[in-house]
Amino acid sequence: MSSANESEGPKPPSPKSPKLEEPPSSEEEDDSDDDECSEEEVDSDDDECSEEEFDSDDDECSEEEFDSDDDEWDNLSEDLRLFDEEWGDGFDVDFTKLRHTFGAGAADLDSSTLVAEPDTNRALLNRLSEMAISYYKENMGTSLEFVQVSRANYHPSAAVTIYMTFEANDPSDGNQKKSFQTVTRYLPGDTEVCSCRPKPC
Repeated sequence: MSSANESEGPKPPSPKSPKLEEPPSSEEEDDSDDDECSEEEVDSDDDECSEEEFDSDDDECSEEEFDSDDDEWDNLSEDLRLFDEEWGDGFDVDFTKLRHTFGAGAADLDSSTLVAEPDTNRALLNRLSEMAISYYKENMGTSLEFVQVSRANYHPSAAVTIYMTFEANDPSDGNQKKSFQTVTRYLPGDTEVCSCRPKPC
């Protein structure tokens, strides 16, 4: 007789229990959160940096603009000071000393910058000298005989203000040739002599 163990035959292998995936540990979750946080922080830092850079660039540009404006204003103020200092009474001006003449200048007697061609500056200034002599006679009672224009400076305004030096003979003083200075506001059709005097010694 066979034993009980033999009658039962070989035992089938016991089924293996399925392996269950372990849930991620809290450490991995923490690492994942840290990565996300660090990326967000980096992005946030980048945004802040870029904004700060732009703000810094804007500040630099505005400072440069202000510095440039200040320099231009300082130069203009200095040019005005030099002009006022050199201009004086308008008759004896050395324009070569000025960086900016503000529209003023010395009249070229042989050009037509103050008149329309074929007229010339010299012909205009001769006529203005005759007007100045008439003005002088009315105010001083002395007749003069025009000789020639020596020089003239001009300054634009509502009209053109002309500061002219001319020579004339004075019959009341032995017909001596003297220098006179006149200021005339010139506008075609509306010209006015403002003053006429002997040139100061």
